[in-house]
Formats: sequence, structure tokens, C-alpha cells
Amino acid sequence: MDTLKHDDLFDTSSSEKDDDKLFMEEEETAPKKKTSKSVDESKECWKVLVVDDEEDIHSVTRMSLKGFTYKDKGIEFLHTYSGKESEPVLHDNPDIAVILLDVVMETNTAGLDLVKFIRDKLNNRFAQIILRTGYPGYAPEREIIVSYDINDYKTKTELTSFKLFTLILASLRAYDAITSLEQLRLGLEDKVKERTAELEHKNLQIMEMDQMKTRFFANISHEFRTPLTLILGPLEDILAKEEMKEKNRVTMERMHRSAARLLALINQLLDLSKLDAGSMKLELVESDVLRFLRIIFSSFTPLADRKKIDYKFAIPEQKLVTTFDQDKIEKILYNLLSNAFKFTPDEGEIWCKVSIGKSNDLQISVKDSGSGIPSEMIEKIFDRFYQVEGTPHGQAGGTGIGLSLTRELIQIQHGQIKINSKTGEGSEFIVTIPLGHEHLKKDEFILRDETDVNESFVTIHAILPGKCAESEGKADEDEEDSTKPQILVVEDSEDVRSHIAEGLDDRYVLKMAENGKIGYEIGTETIPDLIITDLMMPEMDGVELCKMLKTDERTSHIPVIMLTAKASVENRLEGLETGADDYMTKPFNMQELQIRINNLIEQRRKLRERFSKDARLEPKDIAVTSPDEKFLNRTMNIIEENLGDCDFEVTDLADEVGMSRMQLFRKLKALTDQTPSEFIRTIRLKRAARLMEKKFGNIAEITYEVGFNNLSYFAKCFKEMYGQLPSEYVKSH
Repeated sequence: MDTLKHDDLFDTSSSEKDDDKLFMEEEETAPKKKTSKSVDESKECWKVLVVDDEEDIHSVTRMSLKGFTYKDKGIEFLHTYSGKESEPVLHDNPDIAVILLDVVMETNTAGLDLVKFIRDKLNNRFAQIILRTGYPGYAPEREIIVSYDINDYKTKTELTSFKLFTLILASLRAYDAITSLEQLRLGLEDKVKERTAELEHKNLQIMEMDQMKTRFFANISHEFRTPLTLILGPLEDILAKEEMKEKNRVTMERMHRSAARLLALINQLLDLSKLDAGSMKLELVESDVLRFLRIIFSSFTPLADRKKIDYKFAIPEQKLVTTFDQDKIEKILYNLLSNAFKFTPDEGEIWCKVSIGKSNDLQISVKDSGSGIPSEMIEKIFDRFYQVEGTPHGQAGGTGIGLSLTRELIQIQHGQIKINSKTGEGSEFIVTIPLGHEHLKKDEFILRDETDVNESFVTIHAILPGKCAESEGKADEDEEDSTKPQILVVEDSEDVRSHIAEGLDDRYVLKMAENGKIGYEIGTETIPDLIITDLMMPEMDGVELCKMLKTDERTSHIPVIMLTAKASVENRLEGLETGADDYMTKPFNMQELQIRINNLIEQRRKLRERFSKDARLEPKDIAVTSPDEKFLNRTMNIIEENLGDCDFEVTDLADEVGMSRMQLFRKLKALTDQTPSEFIRTIRLKRAARLMEKKFGNIAEITYEVGFNNLSYFAKCFKEMYGQLPSEYVKSH
């Protein structure tokens, strides 16, 4: 709390009501004194500078403010008698709080000149300047307050002791508040500077780490290229030989295609590292650019035929020889066309158009009838590592590098790329690239000799997916009579499906699906003995597929093996939590996969034995702990409710449980190793045995009670199941 001490606060003789004036009219000839300082008894003081050419003014001011304190600090007076004399004092004492300043001293404007010196030259905005003048005519109050940066203006004749006290108090409060705010501001500035320095240091660390990452990518990519060369080279030599079995050729082509795809990904990483390091230059050759483009576009025709896509491209028939970067344009078109084929459904459309602009610009349009890109994602699709999610076709996979690299490869050629897309209406990418090298700086390109165009397309031909060597003829076999277990493989990669098919074909009846949606349809229709599914797939991923299979009564009993390239514990747990019975990471060993398949099928066989061998199994005896047991419980209840109906047969049971006859057959066969007819007969015979044990009627009555209308047939079936005739069973129980 502020402490104020002043004799006049309690001395009515000097109060304002007496209106005694402290300062009379100034005399023109006032004595001059040297600069002086007077200090109050307080250790800490507020500095007050009195600038006046009359000694009496100095004396009266000291006397009037004797004993004054504010915040337990007194006043330290500094005295000067002219404007010029005040300048060094002000310079040496920047902490002066209040300046009581006369206007007319050595000159008529000496005080006003000192105000400018304080505010402008010393840049002191904190000191509270109070003008006191005995000649108001020389300095009109309104003009002075408007024109000069002062805090108050008083004539000496109006100041009483009390008014001087309140004036000094108000000025010190203002000065204290301003300097406190300034200290706070400076403190904040220091914190900001400190934080800025920390951020700059962290930013430098991030940049260094980013450079290390770039170098690492470049180094590891170079290291990968050597073993890949040793893989691709021998494979190409083997494929060049004509004498080779077709099955072996398909396998070798798949190996070559996979190695080339890996090489393409490595090359993308190398390109990114070069772009980040600023070391990528255009390697220009002089060649027919339109012929070059025709070869690229034509290389995608086999893929279009395989997917039944209406693929058209229009390129001017003329010859246009100019300088351009073959490698970069090839990569740009490969990425754009790969995306178009990836997001265009089978029997869709892809249109490509090439034209030459007036400014010798190469203009390329790639348009598809795919799912389109949501408007909120269009701005992000060129960001590095960004992947579009939630598209109608649910395309999975990818690295998020392709489009980012495409844009950067276009920009390094001083080109641009635009996109027009709407959800459900497809997308169009429009690329403009200047041809020639006149617009380029000398350090941006290197001129090369023309290369063999056909050799530059090894990557494109190699990484286009090949035909899947699947055993489709097996699908027409009679599944009910087949002794081989039936396996459904759900995998979006044709090459992986082919690899699994070759490894399992001799032992199982195989069915194939290219995504989770198709896999679910085939699974619920055919009820296979086991399902192998990938995790990341279009339309429906493996997690969702597994969840739907395990909650569907028709397929809940089918064991599921999940394959994935994601090896993290989180992904593994996610798959297992949805009901997957086993989990394998890619690359997987075929022998290990076969062992896991055999183990799961053997577990199912033992489960069937449990249900089929328990001769006393009845609905009320089952502990309902799984979807399969719930299904059996419900099925047996339906049979129990219709025991007396001798016409109740398999078709009626299938209708009651909501399955087709074939689905019911495979479900019951998988769970109990019994056909639906055998299962119904077993329940009838079990109920008959119970009734005999409880002496509930004679054998004939029991026979008709459980749905048999022929006593001899009943006796035959009963003996086959229990080893005794009904009459013998009654006697023994």
C-alpha cells in the first residue's frame, strides 16, 4: 500500500483553501546557481530533476516536498539552472522519474528545446515532464500540449503546496506503472529471444537430422542397387533362354517383376535425396519426343486389356525432335498412369491426350473415370508421404512418394501440374513442360547423346503386373465330394496370389479373391475350410473381412490366417483381436505357411470329433461359449422342435437357419463331420435313447415320437449308432 507523508496534508494553514502561492511572478534578473544535488534521508529514492534559472524556485520546491514518500521511497532532487546544463545530467541519469521544467531560461524556448532533447535524442519516453512557467504568453498551454510530448503544464502562479504534492504523486505513479510495464516487456523479450534461440537450435538440429536422413536414404539406396543388379542380371539371362517350362518361366517373370519394382522404389528414394540435396540436374537428349511418348503410353495397353479398361491416348502423328529429359518424363508419366489404373475400376475408362502449345510446351492430360479425390484432400495429394484415404474403392498401399516426386520432377523442368477432380467423377491431371533448353540456366542441365529409347522402358514393362497363374479349373469341382480341403486366398497382389497358388495347389482346392469385399462374398457362398487374407487391401481390408467372417453364423467356424507386410505388434494385435486364428508377416516361408494351415485344419478336425463322438450331446448340455456352439445349439433346437415331423428334412432345416443347402452342408460338415441328413438323424436317435432310458412309452411310440415312420429302419439306424437294437438298449438301461 502506498505510504504518503507530507506536512501539508495535515497543516490547514498551507492547504489549498488558503490559496497561498508557492511561486510569485518571476523576476527577469534571477540569480544563477551551479548544478546541485540534494538527497532525502531514504536510502532508495525517486529522482526528481528541477530545471529552473531561479534559485528560489529550487528552494521552495525542496521545502514543499520535504518528507514526501511513495512506496517507501523518498525523493532525490537534482538541480540545474539552464537547458544546456541539464543535458549531461539527463544523459548520465536515465532513471530520472519526474522533471519540473521551466520554459523561459537562457532563451525563450530553452525548456521546450530540452523536451525535444529528452524525447528525441535521448529517446527517453518514461520521464514525466511537467512544464512550469511564469510567462504563459511565451508558451500557450494548448499549443504546447499538442506540439510537445509532455505530461502536464502548469503556471507557477497556480501551484499551491497541495497541488504540487498531488502533481508529483500522480507523476510518480505514472512513471512507476510505465517502467514496470517496460520491465515486463523486456522480460518477455528476453524470454522470446531465449525461446527463439532454442527453436533456432532445434531447427538446426532438425535440419542436420534431415540431412543425415537424406544421406542415409541415398547410401542405403545405393547399397540396395548392387544386390538387385545381381538378382536382375541372372534372371534376365535365364528368361532369354527359350528352353524353359512354362511354369518356371511364369515364376522367373514374377521374380524379375518384383525385383524391378523394388528397384523402381529405390530409384524414387534416390531421386528424393537428390532433390533434397539440390544436386539433381536435367539430363537432356535430342530425340523425337512424340515417338517417345507413344512407346510409354503403349506399354500400359496390356494392363488395360487385363483390367478390361477402355484405354485411349491421342498423340500428334508428326515428328518433333527436340531436347528433353527422357528419364524424368518417363517417371512422371509412369506415376500418373499407375495412379489412373489403380483408382479406375475394371471396365472403367482412361483417356490421355498430348499436344504441343504455342510456346513449344509439352502438354499432357491423363483423365480417368475412377473414384475421384475429395475436395479437402486435393491440396494435400502432392505433399510428400501423404496418402488419400477413404476413397470409394478403398485403394490400399503405396508410399505417398509418387505424386510428390512427380510434381518436383515437373518443377525442376520449369513446368507445372494441375488437377481437376470431384468425388465420384474421376480425376484429370494436366502437365505442362517447356521443351528445349533455351529457357534453362547453364548449371541446370547436361546435354547427353541420344540413348536407346527401348532400353529406358525396362522398368515400366517389368513392374506392370503379370498374369496370375491361379488354378481356376479347380473351382468347378464338386466341393461336397472333394477330399481336399478348400482354401480361399484373399490378396490384392496377383503375384502373391500366384505364389501361394503354386505352393498349395497340389494339396488343396483353391479359390482366389482380389479384395476383402469379393473375399467375403466367396467365403459366405462356398464356406471354405480355411481363409488366407492380406491385411491391406482395396474395397475391404483384412481386419474388416475377418470381423465380418467371425460374426457371420455361416462362416464363424472358418479359421483365418492373416498375411501382412506390417510387422508391428499393434497391427498383429489388431488382427488377432478381430478373430484371426494366426498371423504371418511378409515375406513368409511357404513351408511354414503349409505347417500353419495343417495345424489349423487338424484343430478343426479334433473339434469335429468332439461334437460327433459325444453321443449324449443335446441342446441343454452345451455350454454356449462360441459362435459355433451357439449355431449348433440353435440348429439342434430347431430339430428338437420338429422331431415328430417325419417330413422335416435338410431343405427345411436350411430355411430355418437362414442358409443355402450347400452352406449348411459345409458348415455342419466342418463342425461335426456329419452331413445335415446325418446330423438330423443323430439328434433323432439321441432323443430316442433318452426317452428309452426314462421308460417314456414303448419302442414303437418312441419311434414315431422322434420322427421315424419305419420301425425296421429305426432299429437299423439305432444299432449302427449305439451297437444295440432298441429292445436290447431298453433292457440294458
